[in-house]
Amino acid sequence: MTAEVLDPADGRPSGRLRTVRGWRLWSVPATALALILAIELIALVATALAIWSSLRNGPTGEATLRLSVLLLLSIAYSEITYTMQRMRRYLGRAVMIGLHSVWAFAGALILPVGYSAALVCCLFLVAALRRRQQKAVAYRLAYTGATVVVATFAARVVAVSIQPQLTELPPGALTAVAVLAAGVVFFVVNTALVVAAIYLAAGPVSLRELLPAKEELSLEAATLVLGAMTAEISLRLGWLTPTVLVLMVLLQRSSLVSQLEVAAATDTKTGLLNAAAWQELAQRELLRAQREGTPCAVLLMDLDHFKRVNDTMGHLAGDTALRAIGDALKRELRGYDAVARFGGEEFVIFLDGVGVDEALQVAERTLSRVRSLVISHAATTTGDKIALTASIGLAAYPEHGGNLEELLEKADSALYIAKRAGRDRVGLPAATRVARPA
Repeated sequence: MTAEVLDPADGRPSGRLRTVRGWRLWSVPATALALILAIELIALVATALAIWSSLRNGPTGEATLRLSVLLLLSIAYSEITYTMQRMRRYLGRAVMIGLHSVWAFAGALILPVGYSAALVCCLFLVAALRRRQQKAVAYRLAYTGATVVVATFAARVVAVSIQPQLTELPPGALTAVAVLAAGVVFFVVNTALVVAAIYLAAGPVSLRELLPAKEELSLEAATLVLGAMTAEISLRLGWLTPTVLVLMVLLQRSSLVSQLEVAAATDTKTGLLNAAAWQELAQRELLRAQREGTPCAVLLMDLDHFKRVNDTMGHLAGDTALRAIGDALKRELRGYDAVARFGGEEFVIFLDGVGVDEALQVAERTLSRVRSLVISHAATTTGDKIALTASIGLAAYPEHGGNLEELLEKADSALYIAKRAGRDRVGLPAATRVARPA
């Protein structure tokens, strides 16, 4: 039997209870909900016990001062970078590195465990007050805070087990090992809990989509290093601790600029370069090839009868197919080959250091990769699989043109030759004679 708080006026559940029942938390799948509640309960109990233990042992002026400094710096940082953090969240992936780790990790290293737990709670209380203005999903912020609390406790346990005098940070290899191990555990525990919750809530998705990007991993490493520096500065040269705030603001700004640059150069549907970014990159590579006297080639690829996919299966299925093509091109081509979505169902590739014969082999392999794709999408009304083919037009430097505009024109004409010849093949500009790949 369940108890309800009733409104005495009409015997119905009170407005407060109706509000609780309306929380978005309850719409989360059961497995994800169980994980979220379990981690939040663990964080809450551990924090309460740690704070109670610290209070029972009696607060110390030194620890209180360090806690106050870290808390004030974190609040100042949040206020200064508020707009930048919002933009990073807007541009970010499923898992975005939060730079508050610098304060949490510093606290884990130099504060008594109860103080470090209190610091994390205050950090996320301030964040909750800020995010409330945006009507953010409260349970997500609460869970994120809980994961940081658990990660802080885990990092503290590992560090103290290696170096018991951690709050003094005595110089030596043992301290360096303790700090490094604590940083690794902090990151692994925090990231694993966040990724696990997203995976359980969103359903089966590839780990590639959930794990932080390389740029985010580098940012987290920098953040943890700054956290260790903050701890050391607080112990040795406390008056210099505010300088970390300047470094953190610059790091946040640098991260945002990088994200904006990537967003400006990326096609949102496929993750490939967009047309403008590709042309800029291809132009630079072509000029370099001209200076060094090396060959290069342009491939212009168009999906065959793609309009049928959109018309019969819907545009969401078409978007799924485009993403699959983008992933296939990334896997098939070399990491430094410039590949972009040129518009609609058209893709363009710049092959550096490749002549006509080699470019033809690459084009044939690319068509084979596209041909082998069997794409399924939940949005299709019939449950059919999507099978695709493509046609490619090839133009090479210096055989077919001396600048990028000429190469694109020749590749476009070669693409129409391939279409007229029956599609699902590579076309070459008229009068081009090359040996077919074996």
